[in-house]
Amino acid sequence: MRQSDVVNDAFQERQLLVYLPDGYEDSGQRYPVVYLQDSGDLIEPKDSDVLMRVRDLATQGELPDFIFVGVESFDRNDEYTPFVSPNVFEPGKIFGGSASIYARFLANELKPYIDSRFRTLPEREHTGIMGFSLGGLISVYTALTYPEVFGRIGSFSGSFWFPGIIEWLKQRTTIDTGQRLYMNLGHAEGATRTNGQQWMVPNSKRVYDYLLQNGFTVHQEIYESEFHSFELGVQYVPAALKWLFRSE
Repeated sequence: MRQSDVVNDAFQERQLLVYLPDGYEDSGQRYPVVYLQDSGDLIEPKDSDVLMRVRDLATQGELPDFIFVGVESFDRNDEYTPFVSPNVFEPGKIFGGSASIYARFLANELKPYIDSRFRTLPEREHTGIMGFSLGGLISVYTALTYPEVFGRIGSFSGSFWFPGIIEWLKQRTTIDTGQRLYMNLGHAEGATRTNGQQWMVPNSKRVYDYLLQNGFTVHQEIYESEFHSFELGVQYVPAALKWLFRSE
């Protein structure tokens, strides 16, 4: 990857990694944007070949060219969690439950900044949000909170085991908003856990079933894995993008 393809930016003291498509500098074209949690780990070239595969698909005309925005988290256990809850990873600590503040930042502050800074297609059908694990949870939470902003949602092994998320979803009396949601997870993730993570698979299926029953365009991919695996989960990013951004 050429260094010019990646812009190291910052907004409100938060670091951003902006991946520009090939030919961006030489064109006047506008591009769809995908906002990525955890500084864009889903496409980080050091971790996988996902970005290369996505760009190959764009070259072949099977995907549009994208602008990807990797967003740094100040504290993912705080910003990516919708409610205050005991921290299952660190006994004695808590999840901060500041998702509403972070989601508002993404929708009302960061997106307008990116739209003003880069040549984007700003409409929601051209705007995606994606993440892995808690990053998948906050992506769904943010998009369902701001359906007029984010039209394409990707949740990779999303942490739907998180206490209260099913109840929150149902209390919204959510109906089809015209969004598309892609979800994946390993078939036995969390099965051997004794904490709340044991609800990973059943709760993910409940989210899928609930949205499907309420008219959402949603797809769930369940692959063979007994573990919460970043390496396996991210391999589905290119296919997810094809499904999310497919032509009508």
